[in-house]
Amino acid sequence: MDSFILALFSDTDKLRPSTLYQILIGKRTSSVLSYAFFYDRLGLFQAMPQLNEREYQQTIADLIQQGMLSRDSDGLLLKRTVANYEQSREMLLHQMDYFRYGRTTEEAWRFVRLLVQAAAYQGVTNQYIPVENTPLYTEPVRRLIHQYPEIKKITHRELSAVFDQLPAEVADFLAGTLSGPDLLGQAFFQLLPESVQGKPWDNLYVGAAIHQFLALVEKEPQMVLFQGLSPFLNRNLNQSMLESRALFLQGASVEQIMEKRRIKRGTVNDHLIEWALLDPTFPYQRFDTALLNKLPATSWKNSYQELQELLATDFLTIRLLQIAQKRGIRC
Repeated sequence: MDSFILALFSDTDKLRPSTLYQILIGKRTSSVLSYAFFYDRLGLFQAMPQLNEREYQQTIADLIQQGMLSRDSDGLLLKRTVANYEQSREMLLHQMDYFRYGRTTEEAWRFVRLLVQAAAYQGVTNQYIPVENTPLYTEPVRRLIHQYPEIKKITHRELSAVFDQLPAEVADFLAGTLSGPDLLGQAFFQLLPESVQGKPWDNLYVGAAIHQFLALVEKEPQMVLFQGLSPFLNRNLNQSMLESRALFLQGASVEQIMEKRRIKRGTVNDHLIEWALLDPTFPYQRFDTALLNKLPATSWKNSYQELQELLATDFLTIRLLQIAQKRGIRC
């Protein structure tokens, strides 16, 4: 656990341990989500929903005592690292995306495993033991096979295209769980590299591998794989946010969304901010993007009061402009 806690922190930015805890357990507020995004921890959102706060705080206290973390009123700063820290940190920050895929990570891969198995046995035999037997997985697989008689060729082609884009280690890890007439897939715990066999790295490594796969599939909506995975991907999204997004895309203002949906301004603000964090194509042009030129560098390190005085605009506009700034968007 020590190496994981250390990987949460930075040697350049002082970070608040209480907010990092809220990120890990998945406290879905716009302030927590924005903080995670600005400090490159959004992929960890809801990565450890069962994390015990007392144990978390005790680990931090021990690391401070050991001189690996330093504390002041602004937060914690990384001072020293442990073995394999750099490799762990790279995986932690750049490969996981629990914010986008965390709710259905396991379910999505269980669907893929059954689809691949059913496709592999097509034209060979229908007498085999399926890796899944619940309708959540069998029904969408059955529909795809009925809709696409060439599912065997399609699945092989699409899987090859996705695996070719993954790091070889990740592709081999995921492929090792797949089954067919001449191959019995293994469980993830049997395939884990030795360096990640301890808690919590084992679960996080599996999540990171699946998330990379799903991100590539999501970029190709014409794929049959995407069609089959869509119900699992969509269940990760805040459905209330999607309703507000639909109205905004139809041209509704914040006030009109409030009236039509009978929700508070703060709720609409949360929905638009969450949408912007998810979607790099968010329509920032609906707001005063000329104010981007007035934002100080790394504006999220400034207080809201300072930014409000500088820009003389509302909270939602400031937050959306900060997200655009972090993404490197210019007016």
